[in-house]
Amino acid sequence: MRTIGFFGDSFCAANRDDSWCNILAKKLGIDRPRWFGKSGSSIWSVFFQYNRLIAENKVPDISIFCWTEPYRLYHKEYALTLNVEHDPKADLNMYKALDNYWIHLQNQTKDEMSYEYALKYYDRHILSEVKSQIVQTWSFRPFETSDRPQGFQLETGAFIDESIFEFSKTAGVKDGWGVGDINHMTVEQNEQWAEKVYEHHRIFWR
Repeated sequence: MRTIGFFGDSFCAANRDDSWCNILAKKLGIDRPRWFGKSGSSIWSVFFQYNRLIAENKVPDISIFCWTEPYRLYHKEYALTLNVEHDPKADLNMYKALDNYWIHLQNQTKDEMSYEYALKYYDRHILSEVKSQIVQTWSFRPFETSDRPQGFQLETGAFIDESIFEFSKTAGVKDGWGVGDINHMTVEQNEQWAEKVYEHHRIFWR
């Protein structure tokens, strides 16, 4: 039986029947995805997770990547983003250190450079060598959360050069986000995004 995995943040994290992840899996003849995104995760979380699957020879037959914004720090357990809601199970000192990092150490230009270089390297030197039908897209188009939406091309597999974040707002906006609550999208938008990814996969991997 074929397998599918979704690797990214909260735009591919919902495991419910009306989530685009499960809709897409069914359209591809797959019962259930084995992996979903994680809310608040960084690109580094995805790198480390997928590297483990490569090392353990557990890479799914189809791999869907939804790349998030640059301004997130890696932690193996907790989301570390600007103004993140504190997890009551976490050490408060971690959040104090995080606040001090944003004030004293964070550099936006450096974050954006390392993000672009890291993604291009992973795309061209890691994913290009993996035996999996790959689809890549943006949760956030590079730098759009800094009001400077830009883009660069990813080369491996089918590439959907669109922002799920921007698409999610086509049904309405609340507090800067889309009004839906399933991967930040409405039921109809989840169906539409599943169809979009399905068509890109079908055309590229036919």
